Amino acid sequence: MWVVYIDIDSLRPDHLGCYGYGRNTSPNIDRLAKQGIRFARAYTSDSPCMPSRAALISGTHGITNGVVTHERSGGPFRDPLSSLPWVLRNQGIPTAAISSFGRHPAPWFYVGWNEYMDPIDRPSLSFQQIDGQTVADRALDWMNDHRDLDDAYLYVQMWDPHAFYEAPESFVEMVKSDHYPAHPTREEFESHCEDSFWHSARGVGLNTYEDWKRMIDEYDAEIRYADYQVGRLLDALKEVKKERDVLVILAADHGEEHGEHGVYVEHWSVYNGTQQIPLIVSDSRRTSKGTVHEGLVLQLDITATICDALGVTPPSHWDSLSLLSQVDDPTVGRSHIVCGHGLYTAQRTVITSEWKFIRTYHPGLWDLPRTQLFGREDVWEQNNVMEEHPDKADYLDRLLREWEETHRIGMDPMMSNAAKAPAGLGYAAPWTEGFRNHTRAPLPFVLDQRKPDPLLTK
Repeated sequence: MWVVYIDIDSLRPDHLGCYGYGRNTSPNIDRLAKQGIRFARAYTSDSPCMPSRAALISGTHGITNGVVTHERSGGPFRDPLSSLPWVLRNQGIPTAAISSFGRHPAPWFYVGWNEYMDPIDRPSLSFQQIDGQTVADRALDWMNDHRDLDDAYLYVQMWDPHAFYEAPESFVEMVKSDHYPAHPTREEFESHCEDSFWHSARGVGLNTYEDWKRMIDEYDAEIRYADYQVGRLLDALKEVKKERDVLVILAADHGEEHGEHGVYVEHWSVYNGTQQIPLIVSDSRRTSKGTVHEGLVLQLDITATICDALGVTPPSHWDSLSLLSQVDDPTVGRSHIVCGHGLYTAQRTVITSEWKFIRTYHPGLWDLPRTQLFGREDVWEQNNVMEEHPDKADYLDRLLREWEETHRIGMDPMMSNAAKAPAGLGYAAPWTEGFRNHTRAPLPFVLDQRKPDPLLTK
């Protein structure tokens, strides 16, 4: 069997058609969802990029693997020799990765692969701006060169739609419509224009509600661009399926917030905009298609799923649970999950079928309550109901403390992160001071140098 995991950075599920979005952003991802299983309540255990992928590659939460934030505070990464590439390699399964993520820097991400391909495109730009066309080209070449492999794991990572937004203009035109997210409202946005902190509305050059709409257009265009590349991969895999079984997984490392809580074009918290992710699994061995799983699942569950599909027993200390097993056997799932964010804030959240409880250990630059409670129906997390349901909040807080005690190895890295102040404040705080003193210009969310248009080179 071939297992192909397509990892799309900063992709929000509620901006995809298969998750109910009203814009035409994702025809190929929607096609994949119709062929497989869509997980309606999937979350990244640890955000943003570095802790998320540490959890993915290790099958463990950040509190266990040591990585809860970026920079040097994001490590050390514990036990790299039981990471997914090593586990598969030790069982004779060929593994390959196409990703520039190791330059984050995350040197542990390079460990154990049979092949690791770091695509270089437009070298004057950031490693996070390698376009999906370049990544998909490399993936297609690898598929063509390894058609003789009966078993393999291929990891394909795209940065689109991670900011900066720079999709070709034709893709911006494809997604434009009158359908925009419900929050922030015009009134909420106008109140946010009074703020002057890292990734505030004015801090990313949004001065009018029409500017915000343009930002949504640009983000959605990046999704449509990534979706186009997904379509190329899915078309190639049709040929592979004629010779062997194929399992395709598509997910994100985290989402991207666009002002729901006053922060724009950033992944900065455990709110749904950052923490909830799309997750789709399509297995050619299964006859049921287009199903939806409503249980709580984590991105790190992808790790055990890959082992399950390839017939490999995962290490016993992994937190990862096979998504296939969770779909087939309700007793395998979880009654609640715990997720964390450590870059701009230090937070953890407990999520159940009906509630979401947040504890903030360090608020970063923002005036965040120490604790928050939201009902499941409040998907935009606008109404903190702590005072109305104190007993429920206390219960969930106890679950969080028990989880921390069970999962930590020595000192909890999130507590160390909070004590030193989250790593992202090292650049967010001085930028904010400069912006308030009028010595720093707003951060752009769109670049003038757009990606090459694949529709013009077909």
